[in-house]
Amino acid sequence: MGSVSIERAVLEQLDRVGGRLAQGKALGLLEDIAWPREVEERFFASGEGQLPEVEYRVDRDGLARRAADLRELLRSIDGDAPALGWLRDNVGAQIQATELLAAAGTREFSARSRELYGSARSRFFGGALRNIDLAEHLTERLRVHGWDEASDPEEEPLDAGALREALAARVAARRPPLDIEVALDPRITAKVVAGMSRVRIRPEATFASWEAEGLWHHEVETHALTAHNGAAQPRFSFLRSGGPRTTRTQEGLAIFAELYSRSLSIGRLTRLAERVRLVDMAEQGASFLDLYRYLRERGAERRDAYFDAQRVCRGGLCEGGAPFTKDACYLAGLLEVYAFLAAVLRGGLRDEVELLVCGRIALDDIAVLAELRAAGVLERPRYLPGWLRAWQTLLPYFAFTSFMDGIDLGPVERHFQELLRVAAAARPAAEGKRRRGRPREG
Repeated sequence: MGSVSIERAVLEQLDRVGGRLAQGKALGLLEDIAWPREVEERFFASGEGQLPEVEYRVDRDGLARRAADLRELLRSIDGDAPALGWLRDNVGAQIQATELLAAAGTREFSARSRELYGSARSRFFGGALRNIDLAEHLTERLRVHGWDEASDPEEEPLDAGALREALAARVAARRPPLDIEVALDPRITAKVVAGMSRVRIRPEATFASWEAEGLWHHEVETHALTAHNGAAQPRFSFLRSGGPRTTRTQEGLAIFAELYSRSLSIGRLTRLAERVRLVDMAEQGASFLDLYRYLRERGAERRDAYFDAQRVCRGGLCEGGAPFTKDACYLAGLLEVYAFLAAVLRGGLRDEVELLVCGRIALDDIAVLAELRAAGVLERPRYLPGWLRAWQTLLPYFAFTSFMDGIDLGPVERHFQELLRVAAAARPAAEGKRRRGRPREG
């Protein structure tokens, strides 16, 4: 046991309610609102000019019974201890997720989505900045401002089979071992779909080397890893599946893992920012066709444009005004996770930082989880991602950037304004000369 004690009555409720949550079947929200491949095939066969028709086969009676059982469980929690408040949050979020799925295909789905994930115009920590402001800032900083002769060497993309072999080899070599199957699956619409114990890859998909590296850190080293850590908790195995209340933090962790491992590319970050814009457009009334055409006009490939537009419209209304807002929370989660680490990451807090990956949790859970760990009822995570194992390099990084965060870069940019002017105006010397370089990606 640790240095903090928990009252017996509280501990009994933690065991009882935690056990009930652990026994419950995972909701499978994303699987139930996913569009079948036939919808995509019909869209392109019809000339890309008709709104997709999607039918959501949802067991609403079963979901109503599930919600009623969860409400009964919520009412049974008695007391005001922080750990019991944490239990209420978890049960309440399960109710919200159940009601969200029950509303699939209606305008109410989008309203419930905003309650769980936020929206494109949600604000950070109650301040003035919104998700869309961060997206627009990143888009501006990433767009081409000059002309580079330098370029990356051309490389052959990995096919799905090569990616499967590469990921499977890395999973097999990992210590302690993670029980994860990597398989090809022609039924999925996304390029990659990952769960706790299986990573599925669409057979005809191809991947750049940076994309393959990012998938390892995002899907395996974050999502699968936190699920395995949660499942290994003796008292709180329900942390293997935190539900939508943990999505913002989990996606923020996954994008941070890409960023810190230097596998978050210009194209990838630009696309994440663009998805926030798509959510905003849909919230303002844009239809699936509006989103699709917007992306095509900006150079997106046909299938990429379809996939990003359907991500925003799935579960909601294709005619606009009622989107699925989950894609607005990736950058929000990244900013919140980064801000958390910048604020608390320092010598002597390694145990607390490790709580980020003890299961699928939300940032606001950390204080309660630290209390539970100190009381000896929450175990340390068995698996740590690469960025957290590299504590000796992680701590110096945030020690330095914590000071840089307070520096106004305006005077620095003014100091180098002539360089910025020259770079923006630079072009190859001869119009007819074969260009040796190419514009920056993004």
